[in-house]
Amino acid sequence: MPVVSVIVAAYNVERWIEATHQSILDQTWEDLEVIVVDDGSTDGTAGIVSAIKDPRVQLIRQTNRGQCAALNGGAAASRGDFIKFVDADDWLNAGHLAAQLAVLEGESDKVADCGWGYFVDEPGSTLERGEVTNRDYGNPLEWLVDSLARGEGMMGGWKWLIPRAVWKRSGGWDERLSLNNDFDFSIRLLLASSGVKFASGALYAYRKGVSGALSGSHGPRAMQSAFLTTLSGCGALLAREDSPRIRRICANRWQEWLYRFYPLHPDLARQAQGQIDALGGSDLPMQGGRMLRVLQPLAGWKAVRWVQVIVYRCGWDAVLRWKAERRLRRLKGQG
Repeated sequence: MPVVSVIVAAYNVERWIEATHQSILDQTWEDLEVIVVDDGSTDGTAGIVSAIKDPRVQLIRQTNRGQCAALNGGAAASRGDFIKFVDADDWLNAGHLAAQLAVLEGESDKVADCGWGYFVDEPGSTLERGEVTNRDYGNPLEWLVDSLARGEGMMGGWKWLIPRAVWKRSGGWDERLSLNNDFDFSIRLLLASSGVKFASGALYAYRKGVSGALSGSHGPRAMQSAFLTTLSGCGALLAREDSPRIRRICANRWQEWLYRFYPLHPDLARQAQGQIDALGGSDLPMQGGRMLRVLQPLAGWKAVRWVQVIVYRCGWDAVLRWKAERRLRRLKGQG
């Protein structure tokens, strides 16, 4: 029977790590090992994992080197035939691994995909998103095209059950990256495979609204990571197929980040604009609320971004937090 290595990178997640691990250990597929890499936590994360009395669980401790280094380290220490990455605050349904293994049918050159949805407090009530990519693909490039051009672009590394041979060909996680590291990883991983199989019985519950989550970072290091992951991921796509459709997808991806780079990260903004120009341009509009839709045609997006920066500094970020909290209450069914 094949063994699945479940790799969890953990940093200061004492509030959630036990529930996440219970969902892993409750899997109907019991031939697994769980490798937790504690990335220099300063809370009780490591102690909670150490207290789990299951011989399948292994704790590795390292100084704080980042999520990508932790995941690579866990994979290097693993022995399973398949690798599954799980975020330390998320949840898997009990039949998740069994369903992904079943659709692969012993194939060692394809990866298995899964359904996913958001949750706030109760993962068991997670509703699966109706993604356009919830089907099989003989060509992994077509999965990427559909996800980035027609779907939600959810590229989480946790989506995949990965045969070890595909993992080795992918090159692993890029340890330079923090923010948006999944974009580069999932592109390289899928292009190292011969196809994608969708497991309809596998549901991944993604926790929404974690304070201080990496995906919400806007500092210089995070923005540099966003630049590098876009450069690497789009480079891999173009190396596979340098066509008008891929150039448009990449130009639009750069345009999304250009809106975030400007004006606080001018060097990254200039480089992103250069990438967009080289790819033939993008007509992707900046997304936002009613005020943005009124101002952008009159003043242009750069002026709107300056206005946003100024109002954020004057306290608008408190309004945004209130709006985010309201969305979370709605997800919980409380508002």
